[in-house]
Amino acid sequence: MNKDLARKLIAITANSKRDQKSFVQQDFVNVLSFKRALLSPDDVRRFVSESVREGLLVERDGRLLPNFSTGGVIVPLDFSVKPEELFATSTDRPLVDRLLDEAVASGKFTKRQAIERAKQVQGNLKYVSFEMALMAALSDEGIDVRQYAREVLESMRKG
Repeated sequence: MNKDLARKLIAITANSKRDQKSFVQQDFVNVLSFKRALLSPDDVRRFVSESVREGLLVERDGRLLPNFSTGGVIVPLDFSVKPEELFATSTDRPLVDRLLDEAVASGKFTKRQAIERAKQVQGNLKYVSFEMALMAALSDEGIDVRQYAREVLESMRKG
C-alpha cells in the first residue's frame, strides 16, 4: 500500500471529524466515499484494514486512531486517488527516494531536514552508507523503517 496516499486519506478523515480523536470504519466510509467521493465503500473498507495491518491506524476498543500526527500531513485541494495507486506495492523507486517520502509523510521532517540529519549520522559513522544513515535518522524519530531494513539486508546478501 502507498503509505503517503494512505496518510493523506487518514488526514482527510481526521480533519473532517475534528471533534473526534478516534474513528470507526464507517467514519472513513462516510468521509472518503460519500462526502469526498475519493474511493468506493469497498475500497475504503480494504484501505482501513490494510492501514491497520501496516500500522498507520491502531485499533483500541473498537475505535481506530491514527498512529501519526495528522496535522503535519499536507493534502492538496485537488487531491484524488485511484485504488490501483493506493494499493500498489512499488519498490521500483530508489530506496533513498522512498525513505525520504516516508520521512516527509510522517510530518516529522522535510526532505532537506532528513538529508541533513542523515549526513550528520553518516559523519559520525564513517563506514555507513547514506541509506543506512537515513534509516538510522528516521528510526531515531520513531519512524518505522523495518521494511526498508529488510530490503537493505536482502541486497547486501545478494551482492
